[in-house]
Amino acid sequence: MAKDYGEYFNIAHIEPLSHIYGPGDRFVVWFQGCALACDGCWNRDMWSFKSKQLVHRESLLEQILYTPSIQGVTFLGGEPLHQSGNLWWLIRQIRERSNLTIFLFTGYEEDELRQHNHLSNIHQLCDIAAIGRYRSDRRNTNQQWIGSENQIIIFPDESRESIKLQQVNQVEVIIDADESVRVLGFPDEDLRM
Repeated sequence: MAKDYGEYFNIAHIEPLSHIYGPGDRFVVWFQGCALACDGCWNRDMWSFKSKQLVHRESLLEQILYTPSIQGVTFLGGEPLHQSGNLWWLIRQIRERSNLTIFLFTGYEEDELRQHNHLSNIHQLCDIAAIGRYRSDRRNTNQQWIGSENQIIIFPDESRESIKLQQVNQVEVIIDADESVRVLGFPDEDLRM
């Protein structure tokens, strides 16, 4: 299900510097909108396709390219591939204009990616991809980057990343200047409260 916002992205959240959503320091973008609606999803507030924060694709590209000291960019959500036209444009621009690596999270299964002609783009343009729906009955947060045992991490043949995956649960706590607190990752229930 593709959703068209013209040359704009519907964005749920941007974290310009994170340490847990891929190798090294990364610029992380959460997309707004997801029709997959996985049972037990942690990001239910990102399911709605209603415009949350519309960001022009050129503006997002500039933000990414001018963020200092990052190794790569991570796209998740919601479902990034619901905005695939702009997403593939953005990833191509990033690859042409920088050495930043690309990590894509998608809830689509491999056969669905193939059906919608996304699998070839993943193999050509991404350095890492997390693939598959979150399944609460297969929950395992002690895997690096994914939340259920059915999900897989792939490193396409042309990947510029080489990292050995770990059995680890990573959580990032961010305290902003206004003293608000954000918790990223898969925190246990006590920390989520």
